[in-house]
Amino acid sequence: MNTKSYNTIKQVVLFGFALFALTSCKKYIPTDQDSLGEDVVYNTTEFQPVLGRNTFYDNIVNIGQNTSQPLTFKIVNARDIDGQPTTLFDDKFPVKIWKEAYTGFEKSIAEIEAKRKIEYRPILEILEKSGNINFWGESGNSGFIKAQPDSGYVFDVELTNTGGRRYLRNFKLKPLRERPYEPSIIDPITGLSPIPYTFITKMSSNMRGDRTDRAMFNSDIRVYFNKLENNVAGTKTLTISFLDSLNNPIDPKKFSATKWEGLVHGFNHRFENNKVVYDVAYPIPLSAIATPYTNITGENAYIEFKFRRKGDFGFLEDNYFGLEFSIFEEGNWEIQFRFPYELPKFD
Repeated sequence: MNTKSYNTIKQVVLFGFALFALTSCKKYIPTDQDSLGEDVVYNTTEFQPVLGRNTFYDNIVNIGQNTSQPLTFKIVNARDIDGQPTTLFDDKFPVKIWKEAYTGFEKSIAEIEAKRKIEYRPILEILEKSGNINFWGESGNSGFIKAQPDSGYVFDVELTNTGGRRYLRNFKLKPLRERPYEPSIIDPITGLSPIPYTFITKMSSNMRGDRTDRAMFNSDIRVYFNKLENNVAGTKTLTISFLDSLNNPIDPKKFSATKWEGLVHGFNHRFENNKVVYDVAYPIPLSAIATPYTNITGENAYIEFKFRRKGDFGFLEDNYFGLEFSIFEEGNWEIQFRFPYELPKFD
């Protein structure tokens, strides 16, 4: 074999070997995989929701550039503060979910309820794709959920994508005790209240006392929230009443400029036994959006009681006081306004 032929054969063999190596190694070339870095961070790692209220923790996850999305989030290793496992977050309870948006312009309770449905959710729920956390507090109470001053619960969050799996450790859930209404001075740790009343939110500066003619202030009107016992199954009402310093009822119609039909998002309002009663749906407000029945932010409902009287210069003036409030626990509630010192001057 001459040198030329030998070199040709050598080149063919080398080329064939190289081609074989390239084709046979294709299965070892790694495909693109997601990365799962150390740059997934929660803004909040300790949660202190109030029992009896739904609390949603949104936009609490920061995901850096070293981690590929989508991620999957899962609560794991739930335990008491002493390390004992708990199944509390595995159990599911009935909660009301909006299936259509609440607007505040619904014309009946039936229309409101048609926009809601019952679903069964765990008390503590992590949204699988966003990592946001929902606390469905309307289904829980301190009778079976550990609330402060107990140290509560600890849990971990599992993160996964096609790049792997990692864990964020030692999140804390430390619920506060129930406060079924606001404004409230119920202590969130002990569940006790030093006094049984709170005060109104605002008052016009021209309201004067009937006996002394002095200017009246917010502290001259006490507000009591009472949950009524009612044997009629399924009824949900809100009652408003007024009492003088001797606990005698005051006719609500003395607040003659009040827009009773639009005072709350309730229906079938009626005057009964010197009280005003509405059929309502709970919670109040139904959603944290501004409506004609709320304050500017929609966080609280707002009610205002008004009358007109001649002022010092003989002109008719609006006199009023108002209350921002929320009620989280459904049932039959009464908001009672008491004047412990003297009545307003109505005439």
